[in-house]
Amino acid sequence: MKIALFLSLIWLPGVALGQAQRTTAQAFGVSVNTSTINQKTPAAVAPAEDGMAQNESGEVTIASMVTAHNAYAVASGSSDRSYSNAVGNASLGTVIILDGLITATGVVAIATSTPDGNDFNGSSVSNLVVNGVAMSAPEPNTRVDLPDVGYVVLNERISTRSGITVNMIHVVLDQNGRYGAGDIIVGSASSNVK
Repeated sequence: MKIALFLSLIWLPGVALGQAQRTTAQAFGVSVNTSTINQKTPAAVAPAEDGMAQNESGEVTIASMVTAHNAYAVASGSSDRSYSNAVGNASLGTVIILDGLITATGVVAIATSTPDGNDFNGSSVSNLVVNGVAMSAPEPNTRVDLPDVGYVVLNERISTRSGITVNMIHVVLDQNGRYGAGDIIVGSASSNVK
């Protein structure tokens, strides 16, 4: 009787040691969300089962909001009993936001999660100019006001217990600004291991 009770406890779902963890990852090049536009491209979401997804676009133009060249999105996840990891990666060439208010010649967002923690190493933006001011390697969550538009958060990092999201350029449009309310995100990657 004691042996049967012990064995049934060992085989209960979620109790067994070494059980595979759930991984999720996604990435996208450009997202614009306003009252009239809701577009995200190129985008990739890792398959529910282990594997990789990727998407690319030679040129992305979303209204007069964003133009980007050579945009790629890759998302992958792997989970097994010994080790799990999830990686989101977005990269873009030349980027022009809001008619040149913000420009860059390269944007890379990388988010990596493992059971040991989260990492954003490799994320970068090259030759960034914001409102006429050159900015080199912005610190995480650097905010710059954009008069008559809103503000931009550069190298935005959002962490949770099991994952991370990196948005390299996140423009928040003010309701009373010349473009109206909304968001523009360029270079986003997320990963999670639970």
